Amino acid sequence: MAIPSSISDPFASKFLPSSISDPFASSYQPSRISVPVKIEQTQLTTLRRSHCSTLKASMGSPGFTQQLNNNKLETLADVKDDRDDIFNDLKDRFLSFKKNVYMANPEQFENLAKVQVPKFMVIACADSRVCPSSILGFQPGEAFTIRNIANLVPTFESGPSEVNAALEFSVNTLQVENILVIGHSCCGGIRALMGMEDDGNTSFIKSWVTNAKNARVKTKAAASNLDFDGQCSHCIN
Repeated sequence: MAIPSSISDPFASKFLPSSISDPFASSYQPSRISVPVKIEQTQLTTLRRSHCSTLKASMGSPGFTQQLNNNKLETLADVKDDRDDIFNDLKDRFLSFKKNVYMANPEQFENLAKVQVPKFMVIACADSRVCPSSILGFQPGEAFTIRNIANLVPTFESGPSEVNAALEFSVNTLQVENILVIGHSCCGGIRALMGMEDDGNTSFIKSWVTNAKNARVKTKAAASNLDFDGQCSHCIN
């Protein structure tokens, strides 16, 4: 189905537009949904350049140095191929959405371009395994969403934050009817909260999860008989 000429197509001649003027363009009743996740956490391995190999190459024969250079070029070529495959896949997904969803529903997206009237404000964890739209089936325009580590809502006294700004906008401007805070099991942010030590060391994650320090104190007091995993589950619930 062709899109009427009156609709400004935000997808025309673009892959991911860097600037779109809202193309999908009051009561406060917080509730909580716990979504179980059984996928084991993965570990990321940091790849570091081997200074030892560099030193040996500088002292070795020209043939040895050339072999190292060839191996490096092959590795870089493999990385580039993998990267190209990943972004080509994303491009295919985008074009599929444009063809099968956007262009198939021109009236819906024309209305969304003019105004958004979501019924839900969703505060969810940034964990890649628990996407609110996938789990709860939200369609464009249905949920004003913000995601962060451990789905935390800092207190008013903590000062300005993106979460508080999103709450202010959704309640005062969008006048959402429902606010959902969605937690999940196996949350790395909660584990960081429950496992942090008062040793003076700081990090961005530690500074962020400290917003939930009161929940940590209450959990330690109420679930002192549980092991670490049990305390993390208690804190989430």
